[in-house]
Amino acid sequence: MTFTTRFRFGAAVVVAATALTVAGPAWAAAPTQPDPTPPARLADLKAKADEAVKDRLTQIDTLSGRLNGAGADCGQNADVVGQLGGDRTGLQSLDATIQGETDRAKAVAEYRRIFTDFRIYWLQTPKTNEVVACDRTSKSDATLTSLRQKIQARVDEAKAKGYDVTKAQAALDDMGSKLTAATASAGQASSSVADLQPDKGDSSVLSSNLAALAKGRQDLRTAWTDLQAARHDARTAVDELKALHKS
Repeated sequence: MTFTTRFRFGAAVVVAATALTVAGPAWAAAPTQPDPTPPARLADLKAKADEAVKDRLTQIDTLSGRLNGAGADCGQNADVVGQLGGDRTGLQSLDATIQGETDRAKAVAEYRRIFTDFRIYWLQTPKTNEVVACDRTSKSDATLTSLRQKIQARVDEAKAKGYDVTKAQAALDDMGSKLTAATASAGQASSSVADLQPDKGDSSVLSSNLAALAKGRQDLRTAWTDLQAARHDARTAVDELKALHKS
C-alpha cells in the first residue's frame, strides 16, 4: 500500500504551500549618465538646484518607505534609513545655501554637491534596493523553512512506519542547504553595500561603489536561484512522500 492515502489529508496544506511563488529580488543598476552641467545663469541654476533637491527628497521618502515596510530585516534597514534621513537634512540645507547665493562660482560648486555628495540615484537607490531584496529573501527563507519543518515531520512519520524515505529526505537535506546558501548570499549583498558612502567627486570611490553594487546584485541573483531550488526540493519531497511504498 502506498503512503498516499495516509499522507493526502494531513499534508494538503504542505502541498498547497509548495505552490508559493518565492519573491524575486528587487534591484536596479546604478545610473551611469554623467552629472548634469550647471546652468549658465545664476537664476536658472537656483531653479534647477531646487528642482533637483525636491526630486531627491521625494525619492528619499520612497526609499525610506520601502525599508520601513519591508516586513523583514537583514540587519541594515535602520542604518540605511538613518543615512537617508541625513541626506534629507543635508540636501535641504544645501538648497537653502544655494538659494541665498550671490556668487555664481560658489553656486556652481554647491550645485555640483547635490549630485556628488549625496548620490540619491547612483548610490542610495540601488543600495536600498539591495537591502530590501535581502529582506525579501529573509522573509521567503522563513516561509520555506517553516514548510521544510512541516514536510520533515511527515518524513519522520513515514520512516517510523517503515517506509523508505531516502529520496524524500535527500530532497529536504538539499532544501536546507539551499536555504542556508540563499541567506548567506543575500546577507553578504546587504552588509557589503549598506555602509557605502557618496564619492563626493572622487572617481575612484565612485568606481568602487558601482563595483560593490554590481557584486551585490550578483549575490542576490545567486540567493534567488537558491530559493527557487529550495522550493523545487520541497515539491520533490512531497511527491516522493505521496509515492511511498513499504520498504
